[in-house]
Amino acid sequence: MTEGEDSMMDMVYEAVPNILSVRWSDELSVESARFFQTIVTLFTAIHEKQVANLMVASGKPAGGVLTEDIIHHIVRNIPDTPLQRIAILESSDYLWDANLYQVIKLLIVNHHLPIAIEVVKDEAAARKWFHQPVNAEKSSVGKV
Repeated sequence: MTEGEDSMMDMVYEAVPNILSVRWSDELSVESARFFQTIVTLFTAIHEKQVANLMVASGKPAGGVLTEDIIHHIVRNIPDTPLQRIAILESSDYLWDANLYQVIKLLIVNHHLPIAIEVVKDEAAARKWFHQPVNAEKSSVGKV
């Protein structure tokens, strides 16, 4: 396990089957400078490890909405990644899950990125989805 930003974000990379799992501390506000730094760290890891599958356990953040700086950083960096699938694990905050999904989906659509995204019930559902053939994709909010 790789920990970043004083345990505000935990990352675990599995070379086979090429999955990067990321989880943020619930005490971290998404509007904080520390959260922005975790996003920078995340994209560095995605690039260095050539990650195809990203599993996001966003939890229930301690307030805030994604800032313009964070969105711009994602916009600048996501097109140059090898990402194929992003699974957002359901949290106890449905609105946060839906907003995170909508922001990422909008970036995928607007930039014509070959990335699928799903909100899934749990890690087992994400892993099952990651093992499905890529050409059988349909990205929609729903449970796998």
